[in-house]
Amino acid sequence: MKFSIDKMGEFALALLVFLIGIVLPNEVLGHADFFGSVDAPVVTGLALVNFASIDAQSYQEANPGGIRRVLIMLSRKFANPWPTLAGIDADNEVTVAPVLKNAQDKWAEYLFPDGTASLDSDGGGDPGYQSFKHVAELALAGLSKDVRAEIKKHKNAGCVIVMEMKDGQFLVAGSSDDPIFLKSSFKGGKKGNDKRGFTLKGDVDGMMWDLAVLPAALVEDLAIDPVPEPA
Repeated sequence: MKFSIDKMGEFALALLVFLIGIVLPNEVLGHADFFGSVDAPVVTGLALVNFASIDAQSYQEANPGGIRRVLIMLSRKFANPWPTLAGIDADNEVTVAPVLKNAQDKWAEYLFPDGTASLDSDGGGDPGYQSFKHVAELALAGLSKDVRAEIKKHKNAGCVIVMEMKDGQFLVAGSSDDPIFLKSSFKGGKKGNDKRGFTLKGDVDGMMWDLAVLPAALVEDLAIDPVPEPA
């Protein structure tokens, strides 16, 4: 008789667990309207922006490649980090003007042979580890004293580069915190019609943003060192 009572107790306990764990929740969910509708939990803190339909064919619009102007500033000349992720809006435009340590410091402008400057970016990396790389390149023709002196300044010295595209938009490559180190190479040519001069090329990896647009209003406020007129 004792054995039967123990078995009955175990059966009753199992039945109670079944009712509480399976039957009761189903009954509650089945009569959810009686208790009022229950909204799904809302996850906050992460804004997911879906893709948008766009027309990226430049339909009936000119879309020339190439660079029109090149402006360069040493990274150590900035009073504050520039540009920064916080200073770039949702349209990938810079919203904060650069501040330099000294008022007499000015952006240098490099005149270059037509078709020898480029500005590119690459959003590479494995999923979950992607970032941006900024790549800049330009040529300086000749072997003049001024060109040699300028090339020397780039040795182990990072810079921030602003280039104007053919459509008038200005793009910023690198930042004062993550500058581009331009490395030079020289070719003397083998015969009279060969190209002779320097090529400057550099990149910076691990950027948090793509090449950012510098609006015209901020470009107008840049202090630019005028290019000397030919003698």
